[in-house]
Amino acid sequence: TGRHVEAARVALVIGQLTAGGAEGQVAVLCRGLRASGRFAPIVYCLSERTEPYGPELEALGVPLRVIGGSRLSRLRRLRRSLAADGVILVHAWLFIANAYAWAANVGTRRPLLTSARNCKRQGRWLGLLNRRAFAASDAIVANSREVASYIERTYGATRERIEVVYNAIDTSRFHPPTEPHDGAPCVAMVGRLVPQKNPLLFVAAAAAVRRQVPSVRFLLVGDGSLRAQVEAAVDANGLRDCCTVAGERHDVPELLRQADLFWLTSEWEGLPNVVLEAMATGLPVVATDVGGAGEIIRPERDGYLVRAGDRNALVAHSLTLLTDGDRRRRFGRAARERAEEFGPSQMVAAMERLYARMLQRR
Repeated sequence: TGRHVEAARVALVIGQLTAGGAEGQVAVLCRGLRASGRFAPIVYCLSERTEPYGPELEALGVPLRVIGGSRLSRLRRLRRSLAADGVILVHAWLFIANAYAWAANVGTRRPLLTSARNCKRQGRWLGLLNRRAFAASDAIVANSREVASYIERTYGATRERIEVVYNAIDTSRFHPPTEPHDGAPCVAMVGRLVPQKNPLLFVAAAAAVRRQVPSVRFLLVGDGSLRAQVEAAVDANGLRDCCTVAGERHDVPELLRQADLFWLTSEWEGLPNVVLEAMATGLPVVATDVGGAGEIIRPERDGYLVRAGDRNALVAHSLTLLTDGDRRRRFGRAARERAEEFGPSQMVAAMERLYARMLQRR
């Protein structure tokens, strides 16, 4: 009779489980780890903000530890919980989690993995803590080559300890519509309405495109500190009848299936999940060339890249696609094929290999 081998308990530490790219990746990873059975994930959330992914994780049977309170009490509780749960490897997600996981893991023999998922400066104290956390890490997981280079330059992390593991896209949730679109073309963007995502560039480009293609419609999904400014810009540019500012929505896959073209107008990124989601939906993408966007999009095959803030180039490439249905459909088919290369199984397998290697080394 075969002896049952218990799955190795792995801690996934994250600041919150709200609707965000890294949070979604934690959910995808947990689903894959549970299915393969080699590793048993336990998620440690460093705040009470657990919607929408907390309930999804619990439905999967993944233990969720919500660790609130002051900074010091969170640190103590995290350290105690890791020990009580019999965790043998700690994997932190995002910069705040890196700092807590490093401090809670000091003096133990557990391998520590930290993460770098965007190219954003973190402020002096968090920057210093992450420099220490990266230096103490057995491995640093970056979600693109661009992010890996940024961490090397900014934090002095050694390249041989940085592992590039690309984000995964659930190609069963995001898929092209079954029926081709008729009528007015629709340009969509999904992202928080914050300076990083530069939604005002979306509105400015929309106004310029509409002058050339009067029937075009625009859909902007997301919420944030710039919402009032975005709404005012929509009104000022006379776009109220053709541009919907939809706020935060939980039916993004369905909304993307109503679009014909996707824009990313960000000033900086890590590996933009929304680009993979759009491509999986069969949408060509015109994106600012920030973070790992250029590692996903293949110019002249499934989309175009433009310099951050370059409204004219964004408009010109968009007009090329909006006025040429054959090219748009060809780019859309290529985008779907490209997205399939980023399916969940690749990311989960890469993480499992990395975990196994770190444990073997210890």
